[in-house]
Amino acid sequence: MTHFNPEDRESGASHPAWLRVGADVGTLVNLLARRNDLVGLAGPNAGSGAPACFKPAIAEVEVNTDIAFGVGVTPEMVGDLCLRETEYDFPKAIGAIAHEAFHARFSQWSLPDAQAALNEDEYTALVLLEESRIEAQGVLAEPRYRVFLRSSALEIALADIENFEGDSVQQLAQLVGLVHGRIIAGVLEVDEVEEVLDLAESGLGIDVVGKLSTILRKVQAHDNHSNITDLYPLAIEWAKIIRELAEERGEIPTEQQMEMMRKIVQKLSEANDGVKVKNYSDLEDQRESEDWKAEVNDRAEKSKEVREHEKIASEVFGRGTGPGSASTRSSLVERRKPTGEERSAAVLIARLLEKAKYRERDITEVASILPPGRLRTKALVQQAALRDKGVHKQVEAFRKNKRTHTEDPTLTVGVMVDISGSMGSAMNPMATTAWVMSEAVRRVQGKCAMVYYGSDVFSTLKVGQHLDEVAIYSAPDSTEKFDKAFKAINGSLNLLDGSGARLLVVVSDGEYTTEESKAARKWVSQCETAGVAVLWLPFDNGRSAQRLLHAASVGIVPGTMDPAKTASEIGSMAASLLTKIGKRNA
Repeated sequence: MTHFNPEDRESGASHPAWLRVGADVGTLVNLLARRNDLVGLAGPNAGSGAPACFKPAIAEVEVNTDIAFGVGVTPEMVGDLCLRETEYDFPKAIGAIAHEAFHARFSQWSLPDAQAALNEDEYTALVLLEESRIEAQGVLAEPRYRVFLRSSALEIALADIENFEGDSVQQLAQLVGLVHGRIIAGVLEVDEVEEVLDLAESGLGIDVVGKLSTILRKVQAHDNHSNITDLYPLAIEWAKIIRELAEERGEIPTEQQMEMMRKIVQKLSEANDGVKVKNYSDLEDQRESEDWKAEVNDRAEKSKEVREHEKIASEVFGRGTGPGSASTRSSLVERRKPTGEERSAAVLIARLLEKAKYRERDITEVASILPPGRLRTKALVQQAALRDKGVHKQVEAFRKNKRTHTEDPTLTVGVMVDISGSMGSAMNPMATTAWVMSEAVRRVQGKCAMVYYGSDVFSTLKVGQHLDEVAIYSAPDSTEKFDKAFKAINGSLNLLDGSGARLLVVVSDGEYTTEESKAARKWVSQCETAGVAVLWLPFDNGRSAQRLLHAASVGIVPGTMDPAKTASEIGSMAASLLTKIGKRNA
């Protein structure tokens, strides 16, 4: 087999421009082969003349990019091959890669031992039989890759037969091994290659084809991938059948041999186009099925998350404001009317928030015959296959997202205030910050909710409430429940799945336990993905918060021990974050 050469120890040509794709090939084949030592290479001269090849001696899988992806496809057009969406864009390439990965996974027997134990034609028969065996095992182990194997099955067979040198009996026997074998393995269907089967039967005889097919079935049942000695007798029997038939018929003249070869290649090429056209519906069916399953799973997970957050919000906000029955040692220290400076700070921040531009994105996927957009390579292959069948139809080979914008002035702000012991000296400015932010949001007709978190979480402002006083609490707690606090805020305000301008304000130094640090990074990351701006006010130099988050998208305003005097800086940062997200979504 040109693509499975046990003796080849020379690395194939890899083009520098295709290094990233080669790395993706390595990742994918290691995943499918359940290995971690395989190296992937990609380039127009790789693959030893086949769409892909596996070289076990050096644990290398090569992909010929011109054959597997198509001439004219550039590295920039190929996305991450380990992503499901990219797999469906290049089914032939993925099928060829999967085939080689299954060689790496299931052809673990000793090649030198087999060569030593068998004659040359018997060893050749063994390697041929291994072709359909590894695909049969691959379909059982990774059934979703069957449609991809179908996309490349006859392309691989063509590469093997076109490079074969021998008499017509050997060529026809190889045809049986490559085509009949894949039918038995469940990769191809009889009606797709009917003319090819007729050619093999007319050339070898129905009885011989029947004997060879029986051998193929026995070979494909073998599942001891590290010891293939039980298959030696079957390879010997296969070689004997072919040898005796060739001797019985005598040598066929060269011209007849070449004519037979041309017929084989022609019929395989025709069958290859037919399989591609028919397989597109199977590919789309499988893709749609996976889409539905993924969507159902995502919805189930999201629904579970929403229910959990709503339950926590109900618990936290349902017991009133203040510590109440919460498991915290924090208590109300002082209540006072806001100062004139604090009122001025709220007005200033409100003005800045009002000016912040935010646009909700509305995305529509548009398919097009002409660029711009991302090239859908499979559409071009489909068009070529249809043209060969006499069907002239323009396909929409390019796809892009079209974004429209709707102004939504609604502002939703969640405020989380840390009351662990490390924040004890900052409780006065924290109380000012909490009141100023809530008052600013109220002035722009926004929604605001606020929680304090330490050993437990309690609410200090519910949606629709108004803080008419500055409330100062103590900070005696030994830890900080960031995870529960965020879930309570999100369950109350629907920050992650809501619309309009959404802002999370965290008043904390960022000194957390390992688990709470993970939670903080997780929820801040999800806020970024969901278009929620995050403003972090640490009341110190901000180094701990920066180490915790290391995210450029989070606005950190350090040294805010006098929030009334730094209101301009706080408001400007909040407005800037909202504007930045609006532009990102534009």
